[in-house]
Amino acid sequence: MKECRIVLADDHSILREGLKSLLSKCPECRIAGEAVNGIELLTMLKSTKCDLAIVDISMPEMDGLTALKEIKRKFPTVKVLMLSMMNDFMHFERAKTLGASGYIAKEDAGDELVHAIEKIMSGKMYVSPSVMSLLAERQIHLMDGEKSPSIEILTKREKQVLGLIAKGITNKNIAAELKISIHTVENHRAHLSEKLGATNVTSLVKFAIEKGLI
Repeated sequence: MKECRIVLADDHSILREGLKSLLSKCPECRIAGEAVNGIELLTMLKSTKCDLAIVDISMPEMDGLTALKEIKRKFPTVKVLMLSMMNDFMHFERAKTLGASGYIAKEDAGDELVHAIEKIMSGKMYVSPSVMSLLAERQIHLMDGEKSPSIEILTKREKQVLGLIAKGITNKNIAAELKISIHTVENHRAHLSEKLGATNVTSLVKFAIEKGLI
């Protein structure tokens, strides 16, 4: 792989430092800049030569997916590797549709980051192992419409939210009980519907009962 100029975009300085440490193991990788949100990233790309942007999906002011859309419109030669804590089909599919060259779960970054960059810079699409596992689980579910999806595709927090939804608790009260924002609760509900193929609350309640969450 020839020299790869990389811009990191993540609002957490600790994570950026961790990424830089991982990239230090790759002689061809050079950090060309750092940004804390999508707006700062787009401004930086106007004056910074960049081959690859590693972009966190969840950022303030302008999130990673919105930034990805703008990058592909304004800087089409820049490849984008999406970095996410959200291992769900909805975000992956959106990133892929918007033109991401790769999608890596933060839990996989330690072992996979350099490999991901090498694969992307060779012109191939990269998807990290945990995300591939999720996609495989979803495909199995689609092939067997009568079989309920595995509860293992849900995160610990999603299970908590689902259990509370099944008890008839409102978004506001779920947010208060779990000490998270209502917006976060709404996101979890959307993820649950996507992962479980649920079209209404009744479907979510039925799954929760089947899996013993209530």
